[in-house]
This record gives sequence, C-alpha cells and structure tokens, in this order.
Amino acid sequence: MVRLVAVLLFVLGSLAAAVELGTPVTAWVAADEVVYLGTEDGRVVRYAPAEDAAVEVWRLAPLELVTGRLQPKLYSLDVRDGELLWVREGLRGFRVVERFREGGEPQTVVDETAELPAVGAWFLGSDRIVLVLLDGEVVWLDGAGQVQRRLQVTRSAVGAAAKRGKLLAIGDEGGLVTLVDLEAERVLEQKGAHRDKVLALTLGERWVLSGGRDRRAVAWELGASTPLALKASFFVYAVALDPEERLAAYTYDEAGTLRIVDLVERREVRRAPGFEGTDRLMFWGEDCLIVADEYGRVRCWRWR
Repeated sequence: MVRLVAVLLFVLGSLAAAVELGTPVTAWVAADEVVYLGTEDGRVVRYAPAEDAAVEVWRLAPLELVTGRLQPKLYSLDVRDGELLWVREGLRGFRVVERFREGGEPQTVVDETAELPAVGAWFLGSDRIVLVLLDGEVVWLDGAGQVQRRLQVTRSAVGAAAKRGKLLAIGDEGGLVTLVDLEAERVLEQKGAHRDKVLALTLGERWVLSGGRDRRAVAWELGASTPLALKASFFVYAVALDPEERLAAYTYDEAGTLRIVDLVERREVRRAPGFEGTDRLMFWGEDCLIVADEYGRVRCWRWR
C-alpha cells in the first residue's frame, strides 16, 4: 500500500486546492508575483500562485441588450508597469479595447465605432499598442488609439495569438503559424505547422509552441527549418513553455492527461492524468504548472 501511494504521488505530483471562479478563464497574463485572469463573465482577477488565492479587481458592467442583460466576455489581457490592457465584448457586436489601473476606472482606447473585431491587444514599446483581428490582420495604434498601420498576414480566421517582446505569433484555422516582427512591421516566417485549426499558442525568445485540432503539438525553434512534432491522442487545447524554454507542456488526451517533454533531450519528463477540461497552461517558478479548466477552476500543480 505504501508503495502504491508513493507511485501515485509521483504520477500526480502535488495539487493545491483549486480556486473556484465558477466560469472559464478566457484570458490571462503573468505579472510580478501574480497572474491576472480575465473570465467569460467579465471579471478581472488577481491570482497569486504561491498561495493559490484570488482577488477580484474589476467587474465589467453588464451590456443592456433588447433580450436582457449580458455580462461581456474578456478576450485578451496584457500588462505593463502595473497597467492592464484588455479586449472586451461590446454592445453592438464589435470589440472594445481598454486600459486599466487598479483603483481607477477603465479608459477606452478603441471603441465600437472603429468596428475592429480584435481578438488580442498588447502594449508595444512605451507608447504604442498592437491588435490582432479575427480575420488575420495586424493593426498598429498610437497611444491614443489612432491607427498607424495595418497588415494582412493570413487569410484564415485566427485561432490563437501570442506576443513576446517585438515578436508576434499568429495561428489560424488553416493550421498556419505566422511570425511577425512588430518593429519592422513585416512577416518574418510562416509555417504550415498543423493540418487543422491552431487552438493554442505560446511564444518564447527561441521557441514557438502550438497546439492544434490535428491532435498534436508542434515546437518550432526560431530559425530552424524543421519543427518538432509532439504526439497527442486528442485536440491540443493548451500549451506552455517553461521560463528556460527547455520544457513544453500540453494537453495530451480527452481524459485530461497532461504531458511535459524536454525539447533539448527530446524525451518525456512527466505524464499525469486528472486534469479533465484543461484549456490553459502556464509554467510558474521552478515546479508549478498553473492549470485552468473549462469548469472555472485554477490551480497550481507542483509537478516535480
């Protein structure tokens, strides 16, 4: 019995009690010592992985529709120097981009009259913002929200996008992953990483990691010609790179198994069941993998 318990602890690792949000996380961004979460019902929550504790910092006002009240969904979150930038659902079907500091009120950067179907927004440098639109267009804005440049980078609808420094990665419904240099304002690379829609994407300084509906994850080392395909037995809804960009984590099967692989040694490090419904992953510190699922639970898995 003791041996069985030891084996189970090794397989599962240590799971802290989950933070129950009651609705799925639709966006998140890491900051110093905390992760900001955006939810499907329009809440912004500050989550501390070390304590597995969460505090609501803002709740979007409901939209008054002819059919009744609707809580607007958050689609994207970014943070810079304590200021948040998000994309939220608007009243007329288009998206609204807003800036926010705790203790204050949201300030509109792009309102619905611009009719921009934004799926992501990020700070760029000290005074610019970049948007990714659903149709695969990238839009550069000044700090006041005025359009400076637009660039169509893909012809399929965007499935996932991620930014790191001056680089932006976009995965689309056709399976393409496109890398954009935001300073040079041009496409750097484009690869047919998947045979179906890209569902998840994360971007490091050396690697792009994506997950697709074609039942595989793909690790693409920047500048390399051949990507590394990582097998799975179901749609890959979530992926993560560790801070050193040596380890990749992703959802492996329909039953809720997570897999961690070493990209350098090309070997499996961990495989653990018990994470049904996982749709977001983030490495945190040396041994925590933050797991968010479609049931509104967020928890830190001590996987080592």
